[in-house]
Formats: sequence, C-alpha cells, structure tokens
Amino acid sequence: MYAEPAVPPPAALYTDDLFWDKQATHTKDVDSFLPLGRLAEYAQSGRIASASPRFYGVPTDYSQSRTIDLYGPQILKWCRDDGVDAAVLFAL
Repeated sequence: MYAEPAVPPPAALYTDDLFWDKQATHTKDVDSFLPLGRLAEYAQSGRIASASPRFYGVPTDYSQSRTIDLYGPQILKWCRDDGVDAAVLFAL
C-alpha cells in the first residue's frame, strides 16, 4: 500500500509487472486513468472545493480478505486523515 503526494502528479506508474492485453491498451498516459491534474484544475477554478493532497494505491493481488481486512481500512484511514469526502476508485 502507498500514499503519495498528488502534486506534482506522477509522470508514470510502474505497471510492467502487471498483466493485461498490452497489445490492446497501455498505461503511458497517466492522466487517462489517474486524473490528478484535472482534479487540481477543478479545485483551482472552484468547480470542486479541493482535492486530496495524496493519492493512494494497493497491490493488485486480487485477495478479497486482504482488501477487506487490510487495504480497505488503511485507505479509509488515509482518506479521513486527508479530509477526503469522496473517492474515485480505479483498477489497474
């Protein structure tokens, strides 16, 4: 699990060890699946009140028990620590 600063947004996320149809899609355009820049723009313009100072991630190990018992509670704690009212979830 990790919590990283949202500003500046990461230029890339390491996804080489993950499996999907890499002929059909890619993860080179981080803003297409992790819109931190867009959220910052919306906060700056007043469209939303604010954006979280961090973004969070968990391993893609597909474990329901770890998600329920470990990852979920930690992400919830970080969201509360950062004053997050709503979260956008994406699978990668």
